[in-house]
Amino acid sequence: MRICVGHITACCDQCGCEDFQPAPGETTPAQELVCFGCGLRAARCALLMQIADATVRRAEAFLDSSRRQRKAPPR
Repeated sequence: MRICVGHITACCDQCGCEDFQPAPGETTPAQELVCFGCGLRAARCALLMQIADATVRRAEAFLDSSRRQRKAPPR
């Protein structure tokens, strides 16, 4: 399974894999997931926070770019 919001997908902190499976014994919905690539365990909330952080970084980059374009002299 992949944890995605829009075009942003969470990935394993250790190997970068984007595919996870529920940890053994987890009920639905699983609160702990295991990376398919390396077996690292990750909390679902940590993966969602990773997506939230990426969203904030993209928004800040967009705002910075917009500000630079407004300050640029006309051509």
